[in-house]
Amino acid sequence: MKPKVALKHMPAKSRDWLEAECLKVARQTRSGHAIERVTVRRLSSKNGPPNWKVADLIPQLAVQFSTDVRAALAHLPGKYALEDERN
Repeated sequence: MKPKVALKHMPAKSRDWLEAECLKVARQTRSGHAIERVTVRRLSSKNGPPNWKVADLIPQLAVQFSTDVRAALAHLPGKYALEDERN
């Protein structure tokens, strides 16, 4: 069971920063060297953290490679919060 962590205790990062960090981590995997872009999607915060997830890997990878890359990225939503984008 995953411990609940309050969003206010997680460093809030911009969408651009999170996508760049995800791209960096994805490219460090053996399967992800060809990835050009990673997009993230905001989640409803009703259930608490995390408040975002990896939405897409561009270009799309074969399923077994995508699974490897997404596993490498899995810890990031629990480490950083997506900052509020409303102005």
